Amino acid sequence: MSSNKFQQIAKKIVNNNKTMFEELMEFEKTKKIRTKTRLNFTIDKNIASQFKKFCRKKGYNMSSKIEQAMKEMMEK
Repeated sequence: MSSNKFQQIAKKIVNNNKTMFEELMEFEKTKKIRTKTRLNFTIDKNIASQFKKFCRKKGYNMSSKIEQAMKEMMEK
């Protein structure tokens, strides 16, 4: 297979599966598979502050607790 043909196929794969390609590049750098994603959303400052204090006091990971609540909501 010619180099040019290979590059065209590679570009097509990258364009069609951009997320997967980025994950593979990240794995190549870190040797770790990322199974989590970062989300950005807006919530009330007071609730955020209270939740942060609550989690710190109980020794909870905030992300884990939010993930758990999301799973519970989807199961209902």
